[in-house]
Formats: sequence, structure tokens, C-alpha cells
Amino acid sequence: MNNQDEFAFRVRQALNEGAERLDYRTVLRLEQARGAALARQRRAGPATVRLPALQLATAGTPPPYGGHGLWTWLRGAGWAAPLIALAVGFVAIGQWQQQREIERLAALDFAVLLDEAPLEAYADRSFGVLLQDERQSR
Repeated sequence: MNNQDEFAFRVRQALNEGAERLDYRTVLRLEQARGAALARQRRAGPATVRLPALQLATAGTPPPYGGHGLWTWLRGAGWAAPLIALAVGFVAIGQWQQQREIERLAALDFAVLLDEAPLEAYADRSFGVLLQDERQSR
């Protein structure tokens, strides 16, 4: 016998010995309660099992191709997919903002090289704002 069977056997023996020491009224109430519980179970019908929406249909059965390898890794990596998507999204947003800043500075340099700005603008600390205003007025 394995450990679980031995433990179950000892528990059953202890319960049987304890049941022999119970008085008649207690045994009668326990039998009535057991009968009522069985009647409720018969009326209720088969129990329904609800599974989470993202759980695989093979839950409760051993995975194909053994318990190791790619299949097990993919089931375990399910929690990581949203985190990876979030990280990729943050990197993409950072790249997009960096590209916008590069384009803005390139447009400013281009305007200076084409000499579209007046000479006073070069002395001003915020001559980029002046260039933006001139472009919008055209």
C-alpha cells in the first residue's frame, strides 16, 4: 500500500471506532442528515463546472506529448503575453515621440538653413517659436 491508502485506512478505522461510541440519537440525526443531503443531490442533477474563458479545453487531462516541452511552456507563458504587449507598446510610443522630436528639430534647422528667419530671431532665445508662427501665417 502507498502512503495515501494507508492514511485513508487509518482515518476510516478511527471514524468507525468513534461511531461505535456515539449514542443512538446522534447516530439517528446523522443518518437523517445524510439522507437529506443525498436527496438534495439527486434533485439538483449533475453539477455544472465553470471554467475561466481563457483556460484551454484540455484542462484536467494530461497534455499531449508528455508534460514537458513546448506545450507546457506555452500554457505557462499565458500570463506573460500581456506584459510583453505592454512593454512593446511603451517602446513603440517612445520611438514615435522621439521621431516627432527629430522631425521638429529638422524642420527648424531647415528653416534656418533656408534663411527664412529674420536676423533678430537668431538673437532671441525662442526663435523656434517665431519660425513656427511664420509658417502658420503662410
